Amino acid sequence: METPLRVIIVVASAFAVLSPLIFIAIREAIKRQRQETIKDLALVFEIADRSSPSLIPSFEFVKYKYFVGAKRRSVPVVTPMQPGTAAQDFPRRKEDYATLSWLIGSIPFSVLSGLAMFYALSLLVSLLAPAGSDAAAFRWPGVTYPTLDGIGMVWLLGLCAAFAGSYITALRNLYRAIKNFDLSPGTLVGETIRMLLSAVLAPVLVVGLFWIGTEAVQALVTNEATLTAPSVIALVVAASFIAGVMPEVVLRSIIQRDKLRNFKREEEVFEAFKITPVEIIDGIDSDIRIRLEDYHIHSTQNLAAANPLMLFVETPYGVYQIMDWVAQAQLCCSVGRDRVIRLWPLGVRTLFDLERLAASGEGASEALLLEVGRVILGEGLVPREIADRPAAVAMVRASIELRLDDPHVQRLRQIYIAVGDRLGASSRRFRSSRVNYRCRYRSGHGWLCRSLKRRAA
Repeated sequence: METPLRVIIVVASAFAVLSPLIFIAIREAIKRQRQETIKDLALVFEIADRSSPSLIPSFEFVKYKYFVGAKRRSVPVVTPMQPGTAAQDFPRRKEDYATLSWLIGSIPFSVLSGLAMFYALSLLVSLLAPAGSDAAAFRWPGVTYPTLDGIGMVWLLGLCAAFAGSYITALRNLYRAIKNFDLSPGTLVGETIRMLLSAVLAPVLVVGLFWIGTEAVQALVTNEATLTAPSVIALVVAASFIAGVMPEVVLRSIIQRDKLRNFKREEEVFEAFKITPVEIIDGIDSDIRIRLEDYHIHSTQNLAAANPLMLFVETPYGVYQIMDWVAQAQLCCSVGRDRVIRLWPLGVRTLFDLERLAASGEGASEALLLEVGRVILGEGLVPREIADRPAAVAMVRASIELRLDDPHVQRLRQIYIAVGDRLGASSRRFRSSRVNYRCRYRSGHGWLCRSLKRRAA
């Protein structure tokens, strides 16, 4: 084989061997960078009680995820953080993976990836050699290949295609694990098992595609001319690549199509339910949706239950932007995607807009509250002509209050309050020459602001 081609194959094989170590090094760098971001956030979301400063639970979860140490303390620290304690002195609550664990998880992945990459690229270069060239120059000493017109070459091409699909998928999954900071030695072992599963399922899938009858199977095994046809080779390579990318789907399809009827079958009721994509949220487009999918956010429900502070640390988006997205998603999950757009003209974009409207005791807000109730509950429960107006208002308020007690709603409200405390009470409403506002927080109702008209001189 020519020297430049040999160098390319050696470099690609070395990358396959070293790829787990590269991802582990990137994980460590990301951990340190996000720890610095968390230390800055601690200054914003620190709250004070009578004993000592502490952090809101949402921030505690973020800190617990990223502040990992090399050694675990013998006695867990459960006392609150003392006044004046720096963020880097936070008690470490869990132990990071040891170097030996990373090595044990990386060795199977490196060995399998390196050998498969070396053999697959060598085979590809050998097949693409120009006609009339010396075949011996494109061979490695000690590396053998089946004949080009034999059945073995077809199955070997399918095996290489399955490895290519599984290896690319493994790199993508490892990169996603880094972004989520859930890369572990078990992740590397899991990806190694997926590559082995792909190599096993590739020939099974190919045989299944040709499973037309006994005669077809016999011809597939015995007739080399039929199997080595270009169309058949292309089908084998494509099917094997699919098996490498999605081995779980192929395995599930094989199991579901067997003749073992004693297994319980899944009811197809899930077809009546559909997820709501995150593009319905104002400010999220297709590019942002693709980036959020790396953090396992595929629908508005995932976004509504997400930790805004965790998303801020792990994504490039601003904390106010993420808080608004999560609040919109919570409203969408509460009232349904068809009603969200109808609430926008009424000034209701988030679930907290509903909360403020329901908490308002002014009579002028009742008309708007009833209009919102018609959107949420329908005109059957809140008709245009209302005989008992106080009862209708009370029903709408009760419906809104039922939507405000979920833990993820309470968590977002706590973050809103912490940010509002930092901004100050004077920034909650614009001041005018005629009207001033007094704002106070009521437990269970959020911030309440009332206008105070100035007395005439």
